[in-house]
Amino acid sequence: MKKFICSIVFVFIVISAIALGIGLGFDYKKVDTVYINEVIQCLNKGESVEEIVYDYTLIDKTGKVLFTTKQVNDIDYNTRLSRALADGDIVVDYGDNKIIFYTMAKERFYNMRNTLIWIVAAAFVVMGIIMAIGCYLIYRRTIKPFKNLKSFAEEVAKGNLDSPLILDKYLSFGEFGEAFDIMRNNLRESRLNEQNVYMERRRLLQEIGHEIKTPLSTIKAITECNLAVSDDENYNIILRKVNSIDNMVNDFYQKALEEEGQLNVFITKHSIEEFKNLIVENDYNKKVVLGEIVCGNVLYDKKRMVQVIENIISNSYKYADTNISVKMRIEDEKLKVTFKDYGDGVAPEQLSYIMDRFYRGEKTEEKLGQGLGLNICRKLVVRMGGDIKCYNDNGFVVELTLDMLKNYQ
Repeated sequence: MKKFICSIVFVFIVISAIALGIGLGFDYKKVDTVYINEVIQCLNKGESVEEIVYDYTLIDKTGKVLFTTKQVNDIDYNTRLSRALADGDIVVDYGDNKIIFYTMAKERFYNMRNTLIWIVAAAFVVMGIIMAIGCYLIYRRTIKPFKNLKSFAEEVAKGNLDSPLILDKYLSFGEFGEAFDIMRNNLRESRLNEQNVYMERRRLLQEIGHEIKTPLSTIKAITECNLAVSDDENYNIILRKVNSIDNMVNDFYQKALEEEGQLNVFITKHSIEEFKNLIVENDYNKKVVLGEIVCGNVLYDKKRMVQVIENIISNSYKYADTNISVKMRIEDEKLKVTFKDYGDGVAPEQLSYIMDRFYRGEKTEEKLGQGLGLNICRKLVVRMGGDIKCYNDNGFVVELTLDMLKNYQ
């Protein structure tokens, strides 16, 4: 680019120098003094010149025309001399007489001026053509590649990493564009590697989940059988631990699906009575106390809602181990359900983080868990068109908000 600009400047200087040289070297037709002397000598001899270069007139002191090579008017002596000098003619003394040579100074001046104007105009035309060519080359070498680079950057920002950037490396942005395309290839390879990692992780989680769940199912079945014939508390402990491990595996697997955008929900209509039954069915310690049941139809994914309710109840038993009060109310054509335990609650400064991924409160260090349960619940409830929030009210409260059927009619 630097060389190109220097070349354009050099061409301008050369053109300007040529125009200036032509102007300075213009052959301005000077007065032919040899001819004037020849005329004077011929007059002395009483002869006439062979070739007339300038017309001339010989007058005496009274203004009388003694001899002339062209027709002139009879005018006053002083007036004739004044006009001759004003027109740039040459006045020469010839004894007591005067010779006026009509050198056509004005005509020669205008001819010279017109010639110089044409020279300057031609120089400007040439410079204009060179400027147009220069602008075109600048557009081809700089502006157009830059526009292509801008479009390419927009496509990369949108996530399109498959379209290469085609630029001549000898253009102004050529090397920069080549580096940009290398970056695109690196980003594309990184994305492919990331996708491969996601797929490998998902496959690994599925394999681990399968390998863990198989023996867990056996242990759980044997423990439940023993509980049926024995009141040994150890079997209850084993069953709780088995359920905790099973929940951990489910949480990790659900979080992996959510990160990959595969945590789908299928919303259908359910009565509030059905929703109440889900709560009762997942109350494995039988400590849930249901308040008044309202009437109506609510919209949710049954399979996902089981996950949400199971997680809320198991968290309450794990961290508070008290009765759980469940109340329902209809507000602004939405069903609001509160799950309240009577434990110590959560520190106020931790409430805003309680549903963040992998976050665990300061009182949960000795409890099994990964800090994924409430995070997954929030994702599921939001995808079902609802909302979830947590707060303290003489215990820890989880409030679900779900859409009722009226909102969709």
